[in-house]
Amino acid sequence: SAHEASSMPFKPPPRDLTNVKCVKRTKDKNGEEKIELQVLFDAEDPKWDLNEEIITDLKEIFMMFDTDQDGVLTIDQVQQAAKVMGQRRSEEEVLSQVMEVSDDSKNNSLEFNEFLKMVALDIKSDATKNKDELFNAFRHFDKDEDGKLSEEELREVMLSMGEGP
Repeated sequence: SAHEASSMPFKPPPRDLTNVKCVKRTKDKNGEEKIELQVLFDAEDPKWDLNEEIITDLKEIFMMFDTDQDGVLTIDQVQQAAKVMGQRRSEEEVLSQVMEVSDDSKNNSLEFNEFLKMVALDIKSDATKNKDELFNAFRHFDKDEDGKLSEEELREVMLSMGEGP
């Protein structure tokens, strides 16, 4: 509840959010705030080779972990996201991948576009591993196949990873 949130100790954002340009906040017709994550680089460039479908999936995964919706994942959240995507990487490996793309050398947080780049490089570095494998994990939990994970599906993800309540 909102009340509980206010009694939580204030955590400073993992990085200076004034430089984070990927979050576009809009209001829908009911005045509810909606968050749209913007891709700020040429993701289809052969260097990254990401297509619309992958980006949509990665957006979902990112939003799942970006609980405060600031367009940035902490290194812990990135580690969890990597698990959900079925990447069997040690934390050190994930960290070094993060460091390759992150502007935040202090906390190693990942802004949405850096997250996309990290995954893109990961897919490219291991071309033998089919891209599909990455999303099998996602689809495995997305029972109604609407491309979104409901809270219930998300809980299942967390439980399967040994996280969460």
